[in-house]
Amino acid sequence: MIGTWINVGTILLGSLIGYLGGRGIPERMNRLVMAGIGLVTLVIGVKLAIETQNVLVLLLSLLLGGALGTVLRIEERLSLLGEGLKRRFPRLADRGSFGEGFVTASLLFCIGPMAILGALRDGMYGDWQLLGLKAVMDGISSVILVAGLGPGVIFSVFVVLVYQGGISLVAQLVSGPATVSTLSQTPALIELDAVGGAILIALALKLLDLRDLKVGNLLPALALAPLLVFLFHLVSG
Repeated sequence: MIGTWINVGTILLGSLIGYLGGRGIPERMNRLVMAGIGLVTLVIGVKLAIETQNVLVLLLSLLLGGALGTVLRIEERLSLLGEGLKRRFPRLADRGSFGEGFVTASLLFCIGPMAILGALRDGMYGDWQLLGLKAVMDGISSVILVAGLGPGVIFSVFVVLVYQGGISLVAQLVSGPATVSTLSQTPALIELDAVGGAILIALALKLLDLRDLKVGNLLPALALAPLLVFLFHLVSG
């Protein structure tokens, strides 16, 4: 789990730099930098989404996952969690949208192949290089996110710790002869990445102020994608 701890450390360091130095950054510069993050997120999301090998799985995952997330009010619950943290730490809530910063950073840092494959590699082989690269990227992003969205970004470290750390721990417990390179080419993970890419596109539209989509409500789609791949395989096989 060393890679996840490094990732948590860089996010905390970047958030601290962003919080202390963000006050001196002009508002127009913040908007420009946030637009830059939004554009890069959009590019990454498109790159992942077009790798899908079954558009029907992608569509059904997003539709069913979005419906389930809406019923469960995931976006609302995440926002309420952010607001709860805001009340818990009032000194950090003096600027920016606390809940939006928490939700946006949590999604940005956890969705994507680097988080999943990096955590798998760390757990199975103790190889944290991929997570180390992700840690550098997340640290830089956290500086900008805190300056633009406020200190709610800091608390995304708990989500990263539970999510990536959980994957690494499970991988360490169940690791077998399969390699990470083999796992990355399985249909289930390919479609999982494609759905993650679509969610990143939705997040990018929000960062670019083009559409205020309830991105959190799409999270169940990540769990549904591998399940649908398995069901399609049963039906066709």
